[in-house]
Amino acid sequence: MSETTPNNNNNSNNSNNINNNNNNNNIDTFTQKASNDIVKPILPVTEDLQTSTKEMFTKVSSYIKSELATTVSDYNLLIQMNNITSSKYQDMTNVTKGLSVFMGDLKIKYEEFQPYFDKINELDKNVTDLEKTVQLLDEYTKRLEQKVKNIDKSALLPTKPVQSQPQSQPQQTPTQPTLLSTEPKTQENIENK
Repeated sequence: MSETTPNNNNNSNNSNNINNNNNNNNIDTFTQKASNDIVKPILPVTEDLQTSTKEMFTKVSSYIKSELATTVSDYNLLIQMNNITSSKYQDMTNVTKGLSVFMGDLKIKYEEFQPYFDKINELDKNVTDLEKTVQLLDEYTKRLEQKVKNIDKSALLPTKPVQSQPQSQPQQTPTQPTLLSTEPKTQENIENK
């Protein structure tokens, strides 16, 4: 049996070697198939590559320059707008300061004229009261005139002979009109008379 054992070991080594060879063969076959399936790019000639690269860098450079030029022009426009706006606000500030000074002067003048305004208001009130008094006097005068006309009409009418009246009754004399006072009369006083 001792002879068979080394043989068995050999056999097992051989079988391991065969398996390894088969695995290696499988991997090599797979690698070969994969490399055959991948298309290898055809590289251009180095002069064409250099020319294309130069052209690409030139175009990218011009694109970046134009983008930067646009941005710079936008910033310049913003600067101009800010300057114009600043000058407008400065003008508005000057106008506001002028208006503030003008309003202060007007306030001082108004305070100086305030006593005159008060006198004008008082005079207006007095004139209104005087107009009311004149209106009351006018109404009183119209009623008095109406009474005088009624008295004149009754005086012009023929009178009937008067029957004898007893002497005990005094004869009525026409009343004389009273002088008008300078005090304003109220509506109640006029109506009572």
